[in-house]
Amino acid sequence: MIVAHLSDRHLRAAVRQVAHPEEDVILEPELASEAMKFGYPRLLLRVATRRAALLDGVSTTGSAKIVTLTPATLDSWEAQRRREELPPSRVDHLAVRLRELIEKEATELTWVDRTLSDLGRAAGATLPVGLRAFGRRVLEFPYHYVDLYPLAEACGLTRGALKARFRRRNLASPYTYLRWFRLLATANLLADRSVTVARAARRLGFTSDGNLCRSMRSVTGLTPTEARSPQGWNRLLIGFAWQHLGKGALEAWREMEELFERRVA
Repeated sequence: MIVAHLSDRHLRAAVRQVAHPEEDVILEPELASEAMKFGYPRLLLRVATRRAALLDGVSTTGSAKIVTLTPATLDSWEAQRRREELPPSRVDHLAVRLRELIEKEATELTWVDRTLSDLGRAAGATLPVGLRAFGRRVLEFPYHYVDLYPLAEACGLTRGALKARFRRRNLASPYTYLRWFRLLATANLLADRSVTVARAARRLGFTSDGNLCRSMRSVTGLTPTEARSPQGWNRLLIGFAWQHLGKGALEAWREMEELFERRVA
């Protein structure tokens, strides 16, 4: 997930171009602030302004890389574009420069990358792009993806139409997959022994610590205490893979790859 505090329409369009199709790009100010507080963005992108300076004091639940563009940098990029014999569009030129900057500054694997890799090993196969995109959205912003509405909205479907896509392929409900990914995010947070179940519930969008405990028990068979341990983490991965990531399920997910990829504006 990339959180971008940008007002310039060319920059906003360029960020959408350079982001990976699996990840969300958060541009709306209110949702961006929520993502910074409750989500796990891999990158925070902004232009140096007084407002950007105020954001230095805003903490996130993850270790996102912060990239600040200065007006001088943007002026330099525009001057380079104009000097070319056939200047590209401003958006395309910005996209090239941003891609270079992001590839240089945000290179470390995140816990979400590692989780998806671990899940693929548990399933014994490379996860389809559609499943990775679904999972990445939920893992990076579980506070936002508490139900199917935002997922269906991201796909351009109603919740009923989204459920129908899964039924036609004999897959479990998309809500089943959403719950499993949210509980993987829960186990990751609880791996920090200083985090209480009540605090985890608030951070991840559960209505209460009791709701979190019931959800964990009903879906995975584990208690939050059991899920804290490395053994509990492995049981979560294996349980998820065994129940819902068999060969037939992965083939069905491959048929839906384009559905969950982010649309590039």
